[in-house]
Amino acid sequence: MPKSKGLLMSRLKSPPSQPTPLPVPMAESAQLKASPTATPGLHEALAYLDSLRVPEPQTFKDTRAGDEEDGEYDSPVDLALNDRVRHSPDELLDAITIMRVCCAADGARPGLLTPGPGLLSVLQVPSEKDRTRLARRHPDLWRRLSMSLPALVVEDNPGRSGAAAELHSRIEGKLLSGSGVLAILSGMVPLPPDLDALVTLRTTLPPVTLQMLTIILEYLHPGQDVDLPISEEQLGKLGPVALAPVLAADTLSAALDQLQQLGSIIRLPNDGPRLDDVYGQPEAVDALRQLVRDVDAWRAGTLPWREVTKSFLMVGPPGTGKTLLAEALARTAGITFVKTSYADCQKAGHQGDALKALNAAAEKAKAGRPAVFFLDEIDGFYNRAQSTNGYIIGMVTGLLTLLDALSATEGVVLVAATNDAERVDPAVIRSGRFDRHIRVGRPIRSGISAMLSAAVAGAIPDRHLNGLSEQLVGLTGAEIATLLREARTGARKAGRSLALEDLQAAADRVQPPLGDALMRRVAVHEAAHVVAGHVLGLPAATLAQISPRGGEVVRSRLTSMTERDILAMTAAVLAGREAEALIIGDISSGGGTGSNSDLSQATTLAVQAECAYGFGPSLGWMSPDTPLFLLPDPVRQRVEARLRAGQDEARATISRHIAAVERVADALVERRELDGAALAELLTDVEGTDEKEALEMGDRNG
Repeated sequence: MPKSKGLLMSRLKSPPSQPTPLPVPMAESAQLKASPTATPGLHEALAYLDSLRVPEPQTFKDTRAGDEEDGEYDSPVDLALNDRVRHSPDELLDAITIMRVCCAADGARPGLLTPGPGLLSVLQVPSEKDRTRLARRHPDLWRRLSMSLPALVVEDNPGRSGAAAELHSRIEGKLLSGSGVLAILSGMVPLPPDLDALVTLRTTLPPVTLQMLTIILEYLHPGQDVDLPISEEQLGKLGPVALAPVLAADTLSAALDQLQQLGSIIRLPNDGPRLDDVYGQPEAVDALRQLVRDVDAWRAGTLPWREVTKSFLMVGPPGTGKTLLAEALARTAGITFVKTSYADCQKAGHQGDALKALNAAAEKAKAGRPAVFFLDEIDGFYNRAQSTNGYIIGMVTGLLTLLDALSATEGVVLVAATNDAERVDPAVIRSGRFDRHIRVGRPIRSGISAMLSAAVAGAIPDRHLNGLSEQLVGLTGAEIATLLREARTGARKAGRSLALEDLQAAADRVQPPLGDALMRRVAVHEAAHVVAGHVLGLPAATLAQISPRGGEVVRSRLTSMTERDILAMTAAVLAGREAEALIIGDISSGGGTGSNSDLSQATTLAVQAECAYGFGPSLGWMSPDTPLFLLPDPVRQRVEARLRAGQDEARATISRHIAAVERVADALVERRELDGAALAELLTDVEGTDEKEALEMGDRNG
């Protein structure tokens, strides 16, 4: 908590009744013990409060000139405080508002508060009460800042029908009269393009900060240490009226007691992990930490919202932590978290009710800004091109409208989650609606080790957890969390603290070790995917891992495919089966288990080539979701021919590079997991397909 002695007096280098011109530098505004100009608007705020005490500004002789370096001298504030004239909380909140406005102006270029004739400045003020206070104090505030009075237009009740059109009409009228206009807007409704083009400056009113509150309390209770028993996030959750007992308290002790009581009843989204507690997802955590820094800068008025990467699509299988990441983001940033999903909206009833529920959740996020709006199961709003269902088309159209509105709303971070991005309508997840797509997979081995280490809190040495983390590769974060709960339950049942044997017993139940022969087969299978993809010119693999449940190779998807790419991808997918046959001597069922299996992926590619991409003899489009047995016989035959061609190419590729496959497989057996750098090193002497070889491959299989 911030602690300060003489913070206010150390800053007064000039009589507070003389306004300091804007902008005031705020390079050190984050530090409590800073330069006299560290808080923009400090002098103006105190001059306002002094004007309520004494009729005219008075000049007093400094009796401690020798101490000027330390800022110690008699001032109008020193003498006025002796009168103990009580300020109302409303007056003190006005003084804080002066500092907030000056901070906003300080973060923008000159002219925000005094736009030129016919020009428009925008100050975004999410709180209706703050907008009302600014409108009420506008003339006196600008006089205090020694500024010419602009035409002020304040947005009122943005949710009311017709309110937006009325607001825009008022702004237009002021501009057409030749006035410079300062628009105090909620940020919930975007300006029309013709008005938006006239905006010369745009910024957001920063929240009340601990520093501002400290200054006011020092003013009220001079010469006393101010140690605020509340966090910046908690203070940001308090409405103006909540500070009334703090500002009206007779003593500093009573004020701090009131503040502490307020802090104890404010429920922040802290009951759960923050980003620092999320392991095994380095890409996602790194991106969201940067977002937290950017949101903090935006709240401080030093970064415009348009510069913030504020929309994320989390893609990954169930249980990998997509929802956890969104919640941890909100907790870390100390902002509102609003969650909904396709299923939640469906519960409301028919299409109109479902869209109403979706919009209600969005409005809740807008009202609680800054906020994270989390849309789970976004693949429920599936591709309109794959459906003639009017219900789905209407739902997706409604979602697009909502996403555009949220994107235009300052302070709303948009996060969505899906198990399968290909099922989502491309218009929904395009750049501009979701700027950053992040893969959220099963945690990597180092992440599993970190999860185990955090759970045992030093009770078990990390070296003893290494073998266990190897065994758990392939589990989702949710499964590992369940395993840890089971281990703790086992320890309690045995009447002891959590021990390695409890963890091992739970791990053996959840994921029993695989025999050496089967693990070797899995390694060969996954190594073949890596090598074939490399040889055939596909994007480099960034991760390969094996576990008792199988294996996984991760590489980027091609955004556009030629017929040669289809063949290469089919061959790479089928390479695991062919490597088993060539190296081990037979083929297991692993390549055909489930809808995401190798055979399923290869068949999907072949059907897409024939039915959707126009690579077959017919240019007629057919839904690639059509079940294989419902396709016409000629199409099914061509699909089978493509699969056989991919199988032949896979066999030829693996036959030429058996040594490379075995080298990668050996490394997987030893380490269970290989990242992109390790894979690249293992493939150093393996040449990829050049253009001539690609053409020959196409001719050979065409």
